[in-house]
Amino acid sequence: MSSPLHVDKPRACPNCSRAKAKCVWLATDEDPEQTCQRCLRNKLACSKPHSLSKRRRGKANQSKVIEQKLDNIMALLSQERNRPIESPSSIPSNDLTPAAIQTSHQDIRSTPLHTPASYPPQDAFISIVPGFQISFSEADQVLQEYMTEMLPQFPFVLLPSLEAYEMYKHKPLLLKTILWVCRPPGPEAYVAFENWLRQHVAYQTVVLMNKSLEIVQALLVFFAWNDIFFFANSKDTSLLQLAIGLLADLGLHKRPSTTNPAFGSIVDDAADLRNDLQPQPGHSSDDRRAALGVYYIASIRCSIFGKLSGVEYTPRLDDCVGQLLQDQEHATDLLLVNLIRIRQIAIKVNDVFGNTGDHPLAEKTSTSVRAIVVASIRNELDTYISSLPEHLQSNHLLRSHCAAVRVRLLEPVNHGNRHDPLEPTHLRCRAMWDCLQSTQALIDAFLSIPIESYSSLTFVSILHLALAIIKALRLLCVEDQAWDLHTAQTMYNLPDILQRLSKLFEEASRVGKPRCGIMTNGRPMLCEYAESYKAIEHWYLSKVGMAHSDLMDSVVGHDGDQYKGFDFWNQLSDLTYGLGP
Repeated sequence: MSSPLHVDKPRACPNCSRAKAKCVWLATDEDPEQTCQRCLRNKLACSKPHSLSKRRRGKANQSKVIEQKLDNIMALLSQERNRPIESPSSIPSNDLTPAAIQTSHQDIRSTPLHTPASYPPQDAFISIVPGFQISFSEADQVLQEYMTEMLPQFPFVLLPSLEAYEMYKHKPLLLKTILWVCRPPGPEAYVAFENWLRQHVAYQTVVLMNKSLEIVQALLVFFAWNDIFFFANSKDTSLLQLAIGLLADLGLHKRPSTTNPAFGSIVDDAADLRNDLQPQPGHSSDDRRAALGVYYIASIRCSIFGKLSGVEYTPRLDDCVGQLLQDQEHATDLLLVNLIRIRQIAIKVNDVFGNTGDHPLAEKTSTSVRAIVVASIRNELDTYISSLPEHLQSNHLLRSHCAAVRVRLLEPVNHGNRHDPLEPTHLRCRAMWDCLQSTQALIDAFLSIPIESYSSLTFVSILHLALAIIKALRLLCVEDQAWDLHTAQTMYNLPDILQRLSKLFEEASRVGKPRCGIMTNGRPMLCEYAESYKAIEHWYLSKVGMAHSDLMDSVVGHDGDQYKGFDFWNQLSDLTYGLGP
């Protein structure tokens, strides 16, 4: 019996083949299968060609083909995984082309940070984005600098190890973000990393649904040492909301165990009925710091830019503060706890006065009621400051935070309208003077920082300085029957302050630290700040003595183009509540 995979199929005779006709063979007793039907009918000589054996593709052959393809794919993957890291001598030049950047952006969706099966040798380079790589030996030095210089400015992300090789194994995203912060590359690679980070975080969290503390920590580092232009232009919104969502997914928004089952999750209730309730894992100190760090960033956006916070100070966060205060595993934990406490007071001010203009009862609220609220919050703030240890009372971060809270609390917009008749107590006048003095205290806190530390400052310090300048500028140019404008301009030497700040930032840009080379609008970022202060000084000197209530509007309408960089300050001013004095 022949194999079913082999079938003899007769071919057409030459006559039918030339005529493109159907050839049907006839079988006779005298001459079996030697004459086709057409040739017999037309009385043509017919000859049967040799038949060909055609092998059909069976299931066994198809399986072998598929197995061969899978073997080829696995061989390619193994070859890619085992490819060695380039040695320092073979590292290409740092030339970065737009095509290379675009290629890296496309590849991030399918390429992991690194392959755990094959770690690079310790004398190799860490490739971050095209044109930006750092050796492991230099990365070790960067981590040391981060712990000594950067962490005191933002104590919410501690490192699990000071060895870059170990961090590359366990937290590569956090390592690369710290390297980008402490060793910023050129402008093109700098922007390329920002795009890469967004794509990588989105792919890991949204597509792969990976939830990890490392992503939250990397985002916190990315936020803290970005410039204020990044926040003023609302480039942080989507990433910050993602970080807030990760807190919920990681269970950092609630206690590890619910004390009141009535307010627990119905999922937990259902699991409890089945006796299948799994014990919730406890939270580490790194978890607590990260949760408080997200609250810290969100609260600053709320109180300075007037944006929605998205993170409430819950009992869970209060537990985190208490546990960190009790353990104090690191020297910066006490600073962290007090930064959170001052942010609580700042949010309280925002809750009381932040929506004053929108509240229907705002105009009916008497000045005396406002004064009672202000006095209560001021007493709380004074009590907080007096309770600080001596070494924290002189900390520039806490000093600037306290002064910023006073500025927000005492803004004239919180204390009546300048066209209203004066009350006998002249509370509005006193509030305006106290607000101006608070701006001076905030600037003094910044001036206490050595210029060598300017490059390691977070956006918070620069933003507080901007708040002081904007509010002082308004108070020194407003006409108000409760306000002695000439005396204020005489006592408060704003041009001298701006000149001093401009010189300090220019000197800081020449210190030679790596972060001094960060470029903004085609110039070093610190120089960009210095030019902005010069622009404000020139504008103030040209307008001093002129009565104009809409301060920033006149700048844009008439003189904004004369002073490069002033448009940003106008934008920053519009983002704050309490625009008019």
